[in-house]
Amino acid sequence: MTSQYGSRLKFRTWMIERDLDEETADAILESMLPFEWSDIARQGDMVARFDSMDKRFLQIDQQFDRVDERFEKIDQRFLRIDERFEALSSRMDTGFYRLQTQISSLASDFHSMSRAVVLAVMAMAVTLAVLVLTVGVAALNT
Repeated sequence: MTSQYGSRLKFRTWMIERDLDEETADAILESMLPFEWSDIARQGDMVARFDSMDKRFLQIDQQFDRVDERFEKIDQRFLRIDERFEALSSRMDTGFYRLQTQISSLASDFHSMSRAVVLAVMAMAVTLAVLVLTVGVAALNT
């Protein structure tokens, strides 16, 4: 919008020269817009501008809808992945439980076998001691 300061000053001077007092001339100038009427947007221009903006916002809304759809698909994929991880976790828990049970069973078996070996070694030692004593006593008697 272009300023019309020079034209306004000329108009004020013209009103004062025509015997209009300065206060009235100033009041008239204050009530006038400080730019040309051609610089003011018409209603048709505003409607066209708003229609253009509405179309742009509609395009943006459609783009957001497409982005939302993509995010929804990604969310569904993550849900399927989560389900797969849950199933895998459950299978791993079951496997670890079985492994722990087998290890406990092996430890118990090892403990039992160790006890049996120790008892067998002790029995052999006692048998050997009895044999040595028997041979020793027999050697002394002869």
